[in-house]
Amino acid sequence: MAFFLLGIENDDTSLKTPTKSGNRAIDDIYFGINRLNELFKQTKIEISAQEQYFRSVINQSATGLFSINKNGRIININPAASKLTSLQDHYHINGLTDIDKVLPDFLTNPLVNKHNQSAIFENKYGQKLLFKLSEIISQEDKIRLVAVSDITKELDNGEVDAWIKLARTLSHEIMNNIAPVTTLSQVISAYFTKENGPIEISDLEPKTIANTIKGLKVIEERSVGLMSFVNNYRKFTKLPAPKYAEADLCQIIENNILAASTYCGFDKISLIKSLPESCVVSTDQKLFSQVIINLLKNACEALQSENIENPELTIKLIQTENAIRLEINNNGPCIPPEIKEQIFIPFYTTKDEGSGVGLSLSKQIMLKMGGDVSLSTSKENLTQFVVTINY
Repeated sequence: MAFFLLGIENDDTSLKTPTKSGNRAIDDIYFGINRLNELFKQTKIEISAQEQYFRSVINQSATGLFSINKNGRIININPAASKLTSLQDHYHINGLTDIDKVLPDFLTNPLVNKHNQSAIFENKYGQKLLFKLSEIISQEDKIRLVAVSDITKELDNGEVDAWIKLARTLSHEIMNNIAPVTTLSQVISAYFTKENGPIEISDLEPKTIANTIKGLKVIEERSVGLMSFVNNYRKFTKLPAPKYAEADLCQIIENNILAASTYCGFDKISLIKSLPESCVVSTDQKLFSQVIINLLKNACEALQSENIENPELTIKLIQTENAIRLEINNNGPCIPPEIKEQIFIPFYTTKDEGSGVGLSLSKQIMLKMGGDVSLSTSKENLTQFVVTINY
C-alpha cells in the first residue's frame, strides 16, 4: 500500500501487485490496487492525448499565443507568436523592446480591469500588433496568457471610414467639374433669352458671341475632365484578378527604373540601389510593375516639387523568412501628417494635375495579391514607401 501511494505521488503507475497471496482479503486489496493503477494509467494516457491535441491546435493557430510567469520568462510560445515577435521558448519578454520599449511593462504590470486588457503596438516593419493579456492563478504561480495578432490590414481597411472619405472625395471632384458647367450654362442661356423668350438674331453683339465661345470652351474642358475622372474611377474599380507566375523581382524593378528614366528631370536624381542578384517569387508581373512605376513616378515628382539641392532616390529590396520588403526612399519634402492619413484614399491628390489614382491603385493591387503598400519615415528621416510581399 505504501508503494502504491508513493507511486501516485510520483506519477508512477508501473506498480504491479501479486494477484494471489493465499489470503482472500489481501488478494481483494491487491486487485483493487491493480485496478486503480490501470485507471490512473488510462487517465494519464487520455490527459496526455488531450495535451497533444490542444498543443497541436495552439501550434496551428494563426493567432500568436504565449504564456509568461511573474518574472516575464516565457513558458510556452506557438509558431505564430514567434513569427510576429521573434521570441522563442525560455526567452524573456525584454526582447519585445524591439517592438516598443513599454511593451514588457504592459505585459507585467497589474491588470487594469483584473481580468484582461489589450493594446496595439507597431513594430519596425509597420505591422500593427494587437496584444491581449489575461491571467490565470495556479497553485504554484500566476501565469499570464498573451494573444498577439497582426491587425494592420483590419485597421488600414476601416471600411466605414474609408467609404465616408471616398464619398467626400468623389463629391469634391464631381462638384469641381459640374459647378462651372452649371454656372456657365445659366450665363450663356441668359445671353440668348429676354423676357422668357429667345432674343432676335439682330440683337446679338460681337461681345456676346465671343463670351459664348469662351464659355463653351470652359464647358468642354470641364466635360473632358469629368470623363477623365470617370475613366480613372473605372480603372480603379475594375482591377483584373492577379495572374501568378514565377518572376524575378529584381529584373522587374530594373525594367521599371529604365522606364522611369524617361521622366523629365530623372537624370538629375542620384539613384542608389541595393538589390540582390535575383529574387524569384510567384507574382503578377504586370500588376507588380504598375505598383513600382507608380511609386517611382511619385518619388520623381516629389523630388522636383521643390528645389532640392541633391535629389536622391534609394531603392532597397530586403528578403526575410516571412516576407519580401521593397523600400523606395526619397529626400524630397516631408509629407504632413494630415496628408499621410489620406494619401491612399482614391482620387485624393495635392497635385494640380494629379488624378489621385496611382497610390490608391497600388495599395489595392498589393492587397489583392496578399501584400501591402505603406508610407512611413525612414531612420534617415526620408519619405519611405514600403511594398510588402508575404510568403
